[in-house]
Amino acid sequence: MSTPLRPFTPVTPGEILAEELKARGWSQSDLAVVLGRPVQAVNEIVTGKKAITPETAIALSQALGTSAEYWLNLESSYRLDLLYQRSGKKTAEVERRSRLFSKVPLKELMRLGWIKAGLDDLDKAEEAVCRFLEIDAIEDEPKLPFAARKAAACAPHSQAQTAWVCQVRHLARKAKAGKYARNGLTAAVTSLVKFSASEMDTRSVPAVLAGLGVRFVVVPHLKGTRTDGATAWLDEGSPIVAVSFRYDRMDWFWFTLLHELAHVLAGDGLHKAMIDQSLVGKDADATHLTAAESKADKAASVWLIPGDEMRLFIRRTKPYYSRGAILQFAATLGVHPAIIVGQLQKRGEIPHTDHRNLLVKVRHLLAAE
Repeated sequence: MSTPLRPFTPVTPGEILAEELKARGWSQSDLAVVLGRPVQAVNEIVTGKKAITPETAIALSQALGTSAEYWLNLESSYRLDLLYQRSGKKTAEVERRSRLFSKVPLKELMRLGWIKAGLDDLDKAEEAVCRFLEIDAIEDEPKLPFAARKAAACAPHSQAQTAWVCQVRHLARKAKAGKYARNGLTAAVTSLVKFSASEMDTRSVPAVLAGLGVRFVVVPHLKGTRTDGATAWLDEGSPIVAVSFRYDRMDWFWFTLLHELAHVLAGDGLHKAMIDQSLVGKDADATHLTAAESKADKAASVWLIPGDEMRLFIRRTKPYYSRGAILQFAATLGVHPAIIVGQLQKRGEIPHTDHRNLLVKVRHLLAAE
């Protein structure tokens, strides 16, 4: 935002009025008679000791054949010029803080520790934001293309999405991973869901993925967003899978993880990070999806529970999905029962209030302290 040019020394409306009187050959006393005001009142206006009120502006417009707005605008500009002159540094600081907040949700990023700087030193704050966004100057725009799963009225602002993807990349650079081979991930992904059966196996998921060349990171979603996960790449041989734990549930985690792995196997997100929102839960949205998103949704569902297995279970169990039936089916498949509950909810077979005690928490197993 550019600051308008202002005079080095503010010009009072009285100076303009004095020039007008001189051009007419009038004295201040003459104007006082015309206005029906004391000479002292006119002198105070001319010398800038007294402001031009709306009443005076109307009187001057009638006396001098100008508009009342003309005199009020002169008065307004003069008062603003005075304020800018007296508080130039403070005004500049306000503009700089505004620029920072227009780039990122700064207070939240500072609270999360993603940006380590305070607003008491704006130079350091600008440097910190530039480092975080990987830009040279605060006026630059981040060169970080991304595509969101859906666009709706409740979708997050692009600055929040950009900040989230930046943090994903920062953490991924610190993560160690082996060489990525698509064939290796393809062979492993179908059995990966078996790691859900126990807490110990679930804890090992990041290490297993690292061994397959996939960097796994946990990045909390930002306020006002519904970000569940993302797929991005550091380079052509370094895929990243990010999850937010927007919902701290075993079924949410596994569907989101496998959805993102489907993107990796398809090569999605290589040139434009893919952000996924509202994947699981009451606010899940499967409308207006791209072909890539629909394909990832389908792949994740099949990897979790083979389609025929789920259809057979529903056929023989419907409409009463007891806890015992769910536990037995999960044990047969070798997966956590939360996955069965999540799939039943997703298919509309049971309401989201049923079997909530099976939807165990998982964030504590995977999120760094």
